[in-house]
Amino acid sequence: MKFLKEWGKLCVMAALLLAAPGVLLWYTSRPVVLNPAELTPAETHESYPGVELLLDITGHQMTMTLENNSNTQMESGASVDQNRNLIKTPGVDVLLDGVWYNVPHKTYASAGVGLELAPGEEVSLRASMSPYGKLPDGHYRLSFGYWKQTPEEDRTPLSQRPFYVSRARFDIVNGKYVPA
Repeated sequence: MKFLKEWGKLCVMAALLLAAPGVLLWYTSRPVVLNPAELTPAETHESYPGVELLLDITGHQMTMTLENNSNTQMESGASVDQNRNLIKTPGVDVLLDGVWYNVPHKTYASAGVGLELAPGEEVSLRASMSPYGKLPDGHYRLSFGYWKQTPEEDRTPLSQRPFYVSRARFDIVNGKYVPA
């Protein structure tokens, strides 16, 4: 009986310690719930003519490329590293019942110099989706916001300038990113 008392407690403790990682893995691998009643409808900003957001998808990784094929310089608050790679988590919208909604995300921070994209230039980044958690299968789009930059507009505060957003669609099928 003494044997069971001593070893029984140890066995129960070992079982709990072994089960904890499994429970954590199960909890973090479940898709987040996207209920339209709890989400904010996505804003309907237009894309600036000639500015395009392209998406390259390989399994569980996405690379975004913002191309400025207009004749105007663009600027964004997105950070850029010394190699002109964007440091940004893109905006993500989900299509539910025919309406686009913003997907909520965990808070994140980035640092660097703001992006200025001259005509004919492009900039790429690997889209970090970790702040969104595991998203359920469905229809999605990435978004990237920016302002037109001209000498006249340099004197106008950003809050009073037209804001543009370029988007790229993708789907999640069986947990993998696929082109839409």
